[in-house]
Amino acid sequence: MSEYTYDLVVIGAGPGGYVAAIRARQLGLKTAVIEKDKPGGVCLNVGCIPSKALIHQAEIFRSAAGLADMGVKVDTSGFDYGKVFKKSRLAAERLSKGVQFLLKKNAVEYLQGTAKIISAHEISVDGGGTVTAANVLLATGSRPRSIPGFDFDEKDILSSTGALMLEKLPKSLIILGAGAIGMEFAHIMNAFGVEVTVVEMLHRILPLEDAETVAVLEKDFSRRGVKMLTSTKAAGAKKTSNGLEVRLEAKDGKAGTVTAEKILVAVGRAPNSEGLGLEEIGVGMERGFVKTGDYYETAVSGVYAVGDLVATPLLAHVASKEGEIAVEHMAGNSPPK
Repeated sequence: MSEYTYDLVVIGAGPGGYVAAIRARQLGLKTAVIEKDKPGGVCLNVGCIPSKALIHQAEIFRSAAGLADMGVKVDTSGFDYGKVFKKSRLAAERLSKGVQFLLKKNAVEYLQGTAKIISAHEISVDGGGTVTAANVLLATGSRPRSIPGFDFDEKDILSSTGALMLEKLPKSLIILGAGAIGMEFAHIMNAFGVEVTVVEMLHRILPLEDAETVAVLEKDFSRRGVKMLTSTKAAGAKKTSNGLEVRLEAKDGKAGTVTAEKILVAVGRAPNSEGLGLEEIGVGMERGFVKTGDYYETAVSGVYAVGDLVATPLLAHVASKEGEIAVEHMAGNSPPK
C-alpha cells in the first residue's frame, strides 16, 4: 500500500490537466485533480471554445449580405447580440460538463478548491485540508497579460475574458495587440458592426505568422473597415466626454490619439505560477514560467509542469500531449522526451 493518498495529484483541470489525469488512471495510477474554477480550463470556458463559437456566428451574420447576390432578402433588423453571447456560453458549458463526466467515468477524484504545494508530496486545498501524492503535476494554465496604464476593470478596459463575457456590443473598440487573440476579436466585432481600431507595436499584424498570408489578411481587414495602426505604442488612456481616449506614440516619433467606447488589451498571456509555493520547495522559475527538464519534470523529483506554465507554445493540444508524456514517465514508461 502506498504511503501517499494518491499516486498523482494534478493541479488544474484544463486541457493539460484533465487529459493527463485520465491517462494516469488508464495507466493504473490513483489520481485526483484539484481545480478552483470549472473543468476544462481557459480553453473550454473562456478561450478557444467560446471564441470559436463567436467566430462561427460572426461568419453566419456576415454571409447574410452576400445572399443578396443570389436574390435572397435577409432582414437583420432583429439582431440581438445577447443571443449570440448565450450560444457561445452554452457551447462552453456543454464541453465543461463533458470534461467533468470524463473525469468521473475514468474514476479521477475531483477536488474543488485552490491548491498550494507545502512540500514535494503534500498539497493543501483551501477548505479541504491536505492531500499527499507520490507525484504532482502542475497544470494551472495562464491568464491575460496586462500592460502599464491599462489595468483590467472588465468594464471599460477588457481582457479577452471580459470581451467574451460582453452581452452587449460597444459602438467602437480599440484593440491593443494584433496577435491571434486580438485579430480574432477584430474579426468578430467588425462582423457584428463594431467600429474597430487595432494598435500593434510591431511592424505588422500577426507578427509571428507567415508574411505572405498576413498581407492577404491585412487587405481583407482594411477592406472591411478595420483600422490597423502598426509600429505604434499605446502610451496611456483617459476618459473623455467622447469615450476612452488612448494616447499613441509611433516609432517615427509622431504622436496622436484614438477614441472608442471600450478598450481590449490582447498582448499575450502570463503563466499562473504565483501563490503555488513553487520556489519555496525548490522549483526553478524563469520569467514566471516553470523550468522543466526531461518528461516535463522540474528540479524537484516527482513534481512536473505542463501547458501554459512552461515556455512552450500556449496551445491546448500541446498541453495535452505534454501531460500524457509526463504521466507515462511517472508510470515507468519511456515516452519521447
